[in-house]
Amino acid sequence: MRFALMSTLVDPKHRLPHDRLVDTLRDQVVLAEDLGFEAIWLGEHHFGPHGMGNIPNPILVGADLAARTTRIRIGQLANIAVWWHPIRLAEDIAMLDNLTKGRIDVGFGRGIWPYEGPQFHPNADPRKTKENHELFRETVEIVTKALTEEFFCHQGPNYTFPAADTTFSHPRFPSDPKWQDGSRVVKLNVTPRPYQRPHPPFWMTVSTDASVSLAAEMGLNACYWQPPPRKLKERFGVYSSMRSAREGRPYRLGEAQAVMRHTYVASSMEEARRIAEDGVMFSFSYNNPFRGMQVFMNPGEEVRPDMALDWDFLVQRHLLVGSPQDVAEKIHELEDVCGLEYLILNYGHGWLAHEDAVRNLELFAAKVMPLFKDVAPAPLAR
Repeated sequence: MRFALMSTLVDPKHRLPHDRLVDTLRDQVVLAEDLGFEAIWLGEHHFGPHGMGNIPNPILVGADLAARTTRIRIGQLANIAVWWHPIRLAEDIAMLDNLTKGRIDVGFGRGIWPYEGPQFHPNADPRKTKENHELFRETVEIVTKALTEEFFCHQGPNYTFPAADTTFSHPRFPSDPKWQDGSRVVKLNVTPRPYQRPHPPFWMTVSTDASVSLAAEMGLNACYWQPPPRKLKERFGVYSSMRSAREGRPYRLGEAQAVMRHTYVASSMEEARRIAEDGVMFSFSYNNPFRGMQVFMNPGEEVRPDMALDWDFLVQRHLLVGSPQDVAEKIHELEDVCGLEYLILNYGHGWLAHEDAVRNLELFAAKVMPLFKDVAPAPLAR
């Protein structure tokens, strides 16, 4: 079992100046490295007056965190691919990969909020399912070409590279047939090349059956959020089967897949609820009117009128909260039911004081991580 962290810098109604909010993240990530967490993953959101997500550029924030650490991996869950220019995205990924000497993972997403996507590209609107999927595929394809081919070209429904009538001539540089036809530019060269070859690990955030299939079809590792264990097992099986067929080798049930869970470890379930409930529920009350209750259903289960999206409901289906024993039992369930190998903890909830977020990390590292194979005990800071 591998353990990592996730942050979108949640700060409801922007209580803290942004520089102080970033300082807390820096302190927490430095601590997380000392405690033995494998990675910090950063989300991307824009136009957030509610304070739900305060990282418009996870690659830029990742560069800052990388400069303050030496071992912990830096990931994005996710760069919303349809909001980026593909060449800019490829260049920034490659630069961060070199700055960190190969300590990055790259996640891609399609976006969920209709008010965000159309500001960046008319086909990024998630309500335009066909166009959004097409733009996502094309953007990731271009990023992959730019990172893996010395010189590349592309022609698709949204982008053409090089742009028509692109020329280059210079008295010191004769025409190069690798990328020119006379003075006409026929291929582009993106620099720098990535440090990891052929490129950093690629991930995709998935939340529907269709997105699970899309990730497997494109050869992207998959990260899930809401589903309970039995639904995860079903989706893990679909992904593993499709990925095995694509790659020509068998994939284990949990291989190349991760699950993100909202987590809070305390001395007891009662203490965890007292400290973390408001912040945890802010996240779900913000996101789920759009996503719906069905994302928490098990196979064959329908949403019932008596179901309410509250703490007690989420404890049974999603949350890793309570005492170390409570949390460990839930993780063992994920291992046993769906073969989970990589768990990402969403740990810094809204309204949670920095000291409480730190205590959450310390308790998890000292009391939960050692219960799982191949994880060394971490000291409990005082």
